[in-house]
Amino acid sequence: MTFRGEDLLISGAWLLGVGSLMDTIGQTQQTFTHSDLGKDLIIKGNGIEAFGNSLQAIGRTKLLKSERELSQKYAIFGAWLEAAGNSTNSVGVSMDMNGAEEEGIKIDTLGSGVQALGAAFEAIGASLEEDSSYRTLAITGNSFISLGSSLGAIGNIFVINEKNVIGDQILLVGSWIQFIGALILINAITQEVEHMEREENLKNENGDSYPYSYNNYSFTNYLSAAHI
Repeated sequence: MTFRGEDLLISGAWLLGVGSLMDTIGQTQQTFTHSDLGKDLIIKGNGIEAFGNSLQAIGRTKLLKSERELSQKYAIFGAWLEAAGNSTNSVGVSMDMNGAEEEGIKIDTLGSGVQALGAAFEAIGASLEEDSSYRTLAITGNSFISLGSSLGAIGNIFVINEKNVIGDQILLVGSWIQFIGALILINAITQEVEHMEREENLKNENGDSYPYSYNNYSFTNYLSAAHI
């Protein structure tokens, strides 16, 4: 079965939203209970986000066009970085749950930093697009995700330095900012896909009209030549 690039983009965006929501719920539970409650959701949420970002990277690769090549390359690279960051987050939190707390938090911090960098690349890619209805939304959504991920890394640094209360609070704020960014990004990608489909339909309509005009012209010339 072959999936269209547009379908992969939309699916990836929704998976990113679902994963972000799970991560946010898990982080909220962890912050308010001051325990490991919620870490399982954080692990699963980051795994889903990684899969969603991977689908977006593959979808954009399939849709790569010369007139949008630079912006799309930034977006593709950024999406793969985000997928790597989310995967690293999952590994780090898993290690934390299994007793390797300090090492796990450090790996989680690294993952959040990589994710922030990836979202920043996607925001840069969106800024290189021509002015459109989805351009500003894409920049805003990715900027929110980058900011939220950066706060996640900062929060973990506070936790490593045994300032758990403020660290957990920063982690909570960061996770909510990421979730808001994911929601904005769903809207942006939906509009982007609709724009691409309108362009494709317009090309098809123009392509269909050309043979019709040509055939009509040829038939008229035939009648003239035959003196009918």
